Amino acid sequence: MSQDNELRRLEQFVEKLLVRFSELRAEKVKLLQELRERELQIDNLRTTLSSKDMERSEISQRVGKLVEQIEEWEAGLVDIATVAPVLAVTEDIEVIPEVEAPPAKPIVGEHKSEEEGRVQKNLFSIGNQHK
Repeated sequence: MSQDNELRRLEQFVEKLLVRFSELRAEKVKLLQELRERELQIDNLRTTLSSKDMERSEISQRVGKLVEQIEEWEAGLVDIATVAPVLAVTEDIEVIPEVEAPPAKPIVGEHKSEEEGRVQKNLFSIGNQHK
């Protein structure tokens, strides 16, 4: 009977080993599938990163060109500012002689005191002048 018990124990042990082996094999398949998915994800991320790097480089170049254009424009403004006074002196300028205006005539019926004529009024004092 002891041999029979020994054989049963051996059979149970082998059965446990085979179950565990099957579980490990299934886990390996699952891990290999996850590994393939991760590698695909890494490849996609590398492609995206490369694309973003090229895009960033292009944007950087375009911004650099805009900055150069602005600097050239500013330099042109400085050149114009230094040339403008020279142009004003060298251009033919028509001088219009000043004509003296005749003295103002008082309007008939209008009576103003000297003080009212001298005092400058603002919008806020107009309503308060008769108080």
